[in-house]
Amino acid sequence: MLNRRQLFKTGIAAGGAALIVGRSTPTDAQNTGSPPTTAFVDELPIPAAAEPVRNLLPEPNPDAHQRYSEFRPQKFYEIPMAEALHSFHRDLPPTPIWGFNGTFPGPTFFERYDIPILVRFRNNLPANHVGFGIPSVITHLHNAHTASESDGFPLDFYETGQYRDHHYANVLAGYDGFPPRGDEREALGTLFYHDHRIDFTAQNVYKGLAGFYLLFDERDSGDETDPNPKAFGLPSGEFDIPLMFSDKRFTPDGELFYDPFDLNGFIGDKFTVNGKIQPFFRVATRKYTFRLLNAGPTGFTNLR
Repeated sequence: MLNRRQLFKTGIAAGGAALIVGRSTPTDAQNTGSPPTTAFVDELPIPAAAEPVRNLLPEPNPDAHQRYSEFRPQKFYEIPMAEALHSFHRDLPPTPIWGFNGTFPGPTFFERYDIPILVRFRNNLPANHVGFGIPSVITHLHNAHTASESDGFPLDFYETGQYRDHHYANVLAGYDGFPPRGDEREALGTLFYHDHRIDFTAQNVYKGLAGFYLLFDERDSGDETDPNPKAFGLPSGEFDIPLMFSDKRFTPDGELFYDPFDLNGFIGDKFTVNGKIQPFFRVATRKYTFRLLNAGPTGFTNLR
């Protein structure tokens, strides 16, 4: 039997699934492992696009955000965090997850540099929750150049029935209000947003609170037919596919399982892509853009 350090060095992986060998305890579902599932029978889900709303009630408070008038939002969103039943595989029963809009992954944001937005994340999670995770949240837009009050500081968490507005200026790092518009070497294209609550980030993200946030500019323009000579011409639209990888583990009854007392790093024995265990993907005979995100709790993933 390999110890965890040896396992990481060897990087065991095969056919989109991994065999994880590690320590076990009598109360740990690792004793029996997840129920068996058939590979490549469920189709790869593509997360829905986040849809803007006309207005927010109550209206956002401009005084709560830095440089709000300079980066006045051109789009508004309201995204609830809610519990829902989710099917990870046809061989397993639906199991409760937490998700933005009640889905895992959450809706994908399609945004552009220099177009500011404001997102209201509303906590609709069950207050009397039992099990792992905590219905006390704060959302972080991972790696974005965001003002501190909207960045998802881990201690800025709020409870069920409350909300928080996040102002995303969508500007390059180093922006000072004058040309140049910031450091283009710091341009980001594929980001993700997730819960960031202190001490519970791993549990809440594992439970489903994660989604993609895509930022486009004149180079990564989101249009493969873009005549701009600076444009990369990457496959776009239905051929631009975000892939969120996350390893999971399930109880013998098929319920999503997490061991919060595994302080060495919890590892699942089932690999999911966009919330499905070993899905298949129907492709055309052409090029694709694949955006790869490791949203798993601990493990390394070998892709091939």
